[in-house]
Order: sequence, then C-alpha cells, then structure tokens
Amino acid sequence: MNPNKKVVITVFSFMLAMLVIACSCSSLIPTSLSNQETIPGLAGTWKDPQTSDTFVIAWQNGQYVVTSVTWETTSYSITSQSWTDSTLTWSYYDTDLSLTVTYSTTSLSGDSLNVNWSYSDGASGAETLSRVQ
Repeated sequence: MNPNKKVVITVFSFMLAMLVIACSCSSLIPTSLSNQETIPGLAGTWKDPQTSDTFVIAWQNGQYVVTSVTWETTSYSITSQSWTDSTLTWSYYDTDLSLTVTYSTTSLSGDSLNVNWSYSDGASGAETLSRVQ
C-alpha cells in the first residue's frame, strides 16, 4: 500500500475514534450550556394590559420562575408555579378580588407574551402580556 494512503487512513481513523469518544462522553460537554434559557426573551418584566398586573419572570437553575406579582404598589404572594414542557404556570391570590388568579404561557413573539388566565370562580380567557421596558 502506498505510504501516503497509510498516513491518510491512520489520521482519518484516529479522528473518527476521537469523534466517537467525544460524542459518547457526556462529561466532555460543558454543563454551562444547560444554563441557557430555553425560550430566549421570556425572562423579563411583563404587564397585563387589562388588569395592569406586572409579573417578573427570571431564568434560575435551568427553569423559569415568577419572582414577583404586583399591581401598582400592592405585591401579591405567589401560591404555586411550575415550569413543564416549555409552559410556565403561576398562581397568586388577589386580595382585592378575593380570588386565586392563574396564568399559563402559550407563546412568545418579541415583546408579546401570550397567556391563558383563569380565576378561581371559573372565569377564564386569553391575554397578551407586554414587555415592560
């Protein structure tokens, strides 16, 4: 066999072996990649144009969380939240309405966050939240 072909085959075999090893070793993949937002742009401050409620969404420990819910100077306690299958859902108790309010994200388009909302009295609907600059 031609010596040049031997060198090319050896180098190719070595590169192929390294590629197989790299792909099969998860420890070689940087863990910092998993800390990137799965829906870039979802983290931020959002306002409901109908109720004027403001929500702060953050990316923490590989998931989205709602860190605050406010209306004017009133802060509401978040009673539950979850990040499942690319949907962020959160609930809070509105002391003025004496109702639990739940929001679930459906899609994001630039500075518009589409959500479904529901009240504990059975009322529900869809709304588009606007990013607060």
